[in-house]
Amino acid sequence: MRRLLAPLLALILVPAGLAASFSDTVETSSPVTVASVTLTGDDQTKTFSIITQVAYTGGNNSAGWKVEAAATTPTSGTHTLPALEVTAGSFACATSCTTNPTPTGITYPVTLSTTATKIYNANTNTGKGTFNVTSTFQVAYPANIVTGTYSSTVTITAATGPT
Repeated sequence: MRRLLAPLLALILVPAGLAASFSDTVETSSPVTVASVTLTGDDQTKTFSIITQVAYTGGNNSAGWKVEAAATTPTSGTHTLPALEVTAGSFACATSCTTNPTPTGITYPVTLSTTATKIYNANTNTGKGTFNVTSTFQVAYPANIVTGTYSSTVTITAATGPT
């Protein structure tokens, strides 16, 4: 019995140098301030970007990864704006990029709610290295909006697995 146990332990131990590693960091300082609008009686939009650094490194890291966002409805007192939307996502290599991310299954714009929604991803066997993912958010100001300072909380998360 002892002879069988030793080989089984050797099979499940993975040297640290071969193990995949995943981490994410929001690089954009908080809070993000969106440019003000001058009310003209017309619908208007403004955009802002948030950069998330995703590091997927190490050995057999074939699972891919995803960046998700959730946001509260922009409010000023009892007045609200339409839900925030993510209108675009892109990447730039930060360091040690060996396979660029290949996004799949995302159609922009992505309307946000308080439930995390995928806004960018790297399909399986892609996105190996450390990447800065830039997500472009849009705020819509309807023509009949009430003057005020509107705020929303945006939560960014990332995880392995593209879906």
